[in-house]
Amino acid sequence: MLRTIGATTLTVTAVVVMGLTLPAASPSAAVDTMDTPTYNADTPTYNEHIGQLLFENCTGCHRPNQIAPMSLLSYQDARKWARAIKAKVVAREMPPWFADPEFGEFSNDISLSDEEIATIVEWVDGGMPEGDGAAPQAPRFSEAGWSHPSGREPDFIYEFPIEWQVDADGESPNFNLFTELPFDEEIRVEATEVRPGNYAATHHIVTRLFNIPPGMMIGTGPAWPGGPVVDYVLVEDPDYVEPEDDEDSEDSEDSEDVDEASSAGFGAYIPGVGAAVTPQGQMRSIRGDAFNAIVWNLHYQATGQPETARPAIGVWFATEEATTVSRTLSLQETTSEGEQLVAPPPAGIFGRLAAGLRAQAGQGLNPLLNPIPPNEGNWTVTGIGAIRNDSYIQSLFVHAHLRGKDFTFVLTYPDGREEILLRVENYSFDWQFSYDLAEPIMAPAGSTVKVISRYDNSRANRRNPAPHREVYWSEQSWDDMFLTNITYTLVEEDRPIAQD
Repeated sequence: MLRTIGATTLTVTAVVVMGLTLPAASPSAAVDTMDTPTYNADTPTYNEHIGQLLFENCTGCHRPNQIAPMSLLSYQDARKWARAIKAKVVAREMPPWFADPEFGEFSNDISLSDEEIATIVEWVDGGMPEGDGAAPQAPRFSEAGWSHPSGREPDFIYEFPIEWQVDADGESPNFNLFTELPFDEEIRVEATEVRPGNYAATHHIVTRLFNIPPGMMIGTGPAWPGGPVVDYVLVEDPDYVEPEDDEDSEDSEDSEDVDEASSAGFGAYIPGVGAAVTPQGQMRSIRGDAFNAIVWNLHYQATGQPETARPAIGVWFATEEATTVSRTLSLQETTSEGEQLVAPPPAGIFGRLAAGLRAQAGQGLNPLLNPIPPNEGNWTVTGIGAIRNDSYIQSLFVHAHLRGKDFTFVLTYPDGREEILLRVENYSFDWQFSYDLAEPIMAPAGSTVKVISRYDNSRANRRNPAPHREVYWSEQSWDDMFLTNITYTLVEEDRPIAQD
């Protein structure tokens, strides 16, 4: 089903599809397609062995209209880049995957086994034969580049109304623009996706649902203090009249029943993340009945040439059979380098926007966290979240910037037992996965999930831009962040987990 609003088509997609991405290679990295090597009968072939490996682990990114620099959807494509593929898989740089195999099994694990890597090496060294018989059937993908694993186009697409101009150089601040929410009722979705419109120039986009405060309206003004004057910023409503009585009290009471997780809305774009898709039979709720606007938290980066970007949201509607609600729990910071924080993080998007409308809307940064000292190689931050009801934990997510080093998720049961759910050994800002458990894990009420994180601000971190400086907690990439959460469902409304 495709729905349009005015001249705008709105589509929703919710799945993360990660692939094998190779950096742009020089022509010398490609194979001369005029070579006619010979090979023996034991050499693996593309049609029988290699093609399916690439389809399952690489083409989520290596296809048209995606972030990877080349497509790998055919034998001709794969043969051309075979030597580069071999080098990257042998080095285990591709496909990108960072979970320690000792802890947990994940349904979206795209890493290659030793045997699969050996097969690729034998194929390349053996002359890259195509083989006899039919080539494997390539996966179905959206022609427009959306990432729903079924290849379906979104049911609803909503493009940002204007195209943003990105300067060729200089620093761009993190800023917020606002649009009206195109739904005025609660809708159920199986997937959503935020596409940047320009991968190279986009650092991140975070979308959240929001209620325009009384006395304010979406209008024309500076995108940030001193910034360009554009449409779609919050400005004072010149026609607003302060109510004489407490007319809005009922609405205020109703809004208190909507927790902040409901404001997550359509999700985010960050490097390595595509569509956010719920498991079969589950859905997420977009609360058009509780919110009236979308906050677009935007951060662009210079590429050396003028760029334009026009982000879009895609939505896939849930089927009537989907009844279980997928929920998110943030693991808030509680300790920094072993010291207990004495106050909770600041209020979320609503509190910050009420205090100052230009406040960052994307993440709940905690001002109590001390800066990471210069040349510190193992700065720790620990976050924790409490499980209030019997729940099934489904996936885990972590976001940091260039000093992020490693992250360990620990489930503590009410009886004190502990289980490591995930250990991200070598975090990469370029690939920020949602780690989806192969089987949900039952967490009884009273359990907690904590994540122990380490940051490397030393010279040993080859991506560190300034090891001699303190690192502050902010949304700029040269600062850093601690943002972790889990996705879960409630046992009382979910299917039972199969037992071995």
